[in-house]
Order: sequence, then structure tokens, then C-alpha cells
Amino acid sequence: MSQNRRSLRRSLPSLQGLMVFEASARHLNFSKAAEELLISQSAVSHAVKQLEESLGHPLFLRENRMLRLTSQGQKLFASVAAGFGTIAETIEDIGVVEQKDTVVLSCSTIMATEWFLPRSDRLRKEMPDTRVDVLCFDRDPDLARLGIDVQIRLGEGNWPEYDAIRLRSEEIFPVCSPAYLQAHPIAGISDLPGHELIAYVDPLRERTGWAEWLRAKDLAVEGRLKPKTQVNDSLVALKSAEAGAGLALGWSMTADRALEEGRVVRALADTLETGRAFYALTPKATPLRRSVRNFVDWLAREAAQ
Repeated sequence: MSQNRRSLRRSLPSLQGLMVFEASARHLNFSKAAEELLISQSAVSHAVKQLEESLGHPLFLRENRMLRLTSQGQKLFASVAAGFGTIAETIEDIGVVEQKDTVVLSCSTIMATEWFLPRSDRLRKEMPDTRVDVLCFDRDPDLARLGIDVQIRLGEGNWPEYDAIRLRSEEIFPVCSPAYLQAHPIAGISDLPGHELIAYVDPLRERTGWAEWLRAKDLAVEGRLKPKTQVNDSLVALKSAEAGAGLALGWSMTADRALEEGRVVRALADTLETGRAFYALTPKATPLRRSVRNFVDWLAREAAQ
């Protein structure tokens, strides 16, 4: 053993004593520290007293059954808390528990297929030690109950139980296959009701349909629109338009790749901006692991491109 190590061991108090002190200083309550550490209150008091004697300084002021840190106690607490925090982060970094490197993402089928999965190669290069499991539901799930770390959700951003990071504004526009547009030219919005419309109707989540889109664009819709096809999944609607079945509504983020690859085209330049957006949600009740925090940051960077 080196001289430095012998000197370090002699100069430092016991690790157990420092752990008891850190919990006591954080709670400013010996009883709460004892509950956290699963030891008795007398054991906490004894450990703190031994630490104070070894240092030669009082660490707490005991006033009217209340605890307050002395100036020496404040200095030691800042150092010990920072040191334990660094140790905890290092243990997480080296992946002692495999679960810490697995992030569970929930999103719609079209978001997974058209946006997230095509970017998975970049994710693996940027975060090689992180595995992402993808769960697709036909409704917005309870993240904490199902063990989901992150969900990409469309809405107004006001979910009290979740922290929400804005990814991309909701923009909606008509799309169709290049062949359909060539065979059925569209002069303007007023032409749309006379075309083969593919309706996406979600029974469990609020989504803009053709009637709402047309009214928002100041086109009076008389009676009820009768689309040629109605589906309950936006991916099916996009694929139907891609196959030439008619016009579907496309969303920012989820239709971008199909547009870039030429599988569909914008039937008109008109776009509806709803004021809503796609968000990355994380449960407030669950402390964010570093891998989850890094993944949310990655989602935000990708959505901004």
C-alpha cells in the first residue's frame, strides 16, 4: 500500500459515519435519517457524535429539538454530498445494473415506423450503451404504471403528472401519391370535397379530421363529408394515400420521411397549424436516470433537424 493511501485512510473518518452525517444533514432530523438508513435514532446520534469527536468540531447545533448545521457542518455536507453524487453517477456510467441502460419509449405506430426507427442507426452511434425498447399503444398509456420512461405524445403540453419537452409543432396538410395528383389535379381547397378522401378517425385520442381541417381553412362543409375510406390508424391512412387510394391528412414529423422519399407529395401548399405540438413526456414521480435524460435530449435534437 502506498504512503498516500495510508495517509488518506488515516485522515478520513469512517464511510459509515459520513453516510449517517449526510442523511442527517440532508433531513436536519436524526429520526428521518434513521428511517432512511434502517438503523435506530440512537445509532445515528452515536455515529454523529463520534464523527464530531474525530474532527474536533461540532457539526450540528441542537436548538429546541431542531437541528441546524454549523459552519463546519455546512462545509462538510457540501463536500460529502458532492462526493456521494459523483460516486453514484460513476456507478451508473459503468452500467452495474443493466436496466439502467434500457430506455422504454412509447409512441404511436406511425411515429415509430416513419420517424423514430429510421433514426435508430444514428442513435446507436451517439448512444452506443443505450438500448431502446419501443411500445406502441392505441391509446395514451399510464407511463409510471407500465414502466415507460418516455412517451412521444401530441397535445397542448399541460399534463400535470409529466414533464414535457416540446419536440415539433403540429402541422397538418393534405398528401397523396404522385400518380394520384397527376391523374387528379387539384386547383385549390374548394376542390378537396370532390376527391377521394381517406379519413383517419381515432376513437380514443383527439385528432383533426377532414371536416375540421376544411372548416379551419374557411371552407364551409355542407352536411357530413363522406370519405371513400375510413381507418383508425394514421399509418394506414398514410399508406393508403401512398398506394394511390386518395387524399389523406399528413402530420409534421410523421409524414416528413414519406415526402422526402417521394412516396407521397403535398396535394396543396396549405397547412393547418393547430397550436398543439408533439412532446417528449417523462413521469414526474420517477427520477430521471442519466440514460433517459440523454435520450430525451437526443429526441429534441432530432426533432429540431
